[in-house]
Amino acid sequence: MSHFRVLWPDEVGHDEDDNGDVATAVIPFASLRRAHRTAMNAIGRAQALFANRTCPFCSYPVVEPLELGDAAVNKAGLPIPGTATLVGFHCHGCDAEWGV
Repeated sequence: MSHFRVLWPDEVGHDEDDNGDVATAVIPFASLRRAHRTAMNAIGRAQALFANRTCPFCSYPVVEPLELGDAAVNKAGLPIPGTATLVGFHCHGCDAEWGV
């Protein structure tokens, strides 16, 4: 079982472990802030997906969105759909790629 300490803001957030190495006692919640920021941009993402649903070069209807690997993860460690940064699109008909 894990044990967590409650730290007040004026306390130092570091401890020394058995080997003398400094171990951080504060858990960062940066991933939660990133997930919230990404969720706020859901309308812009939906508009980009709708505007690029067909290839602008050959009008092929099968277009795949290209995303970065920075998606927020759920409790099981799996990426949450729609939270990765959308950078472009790829056409499966003519293999063309274009940015957002």
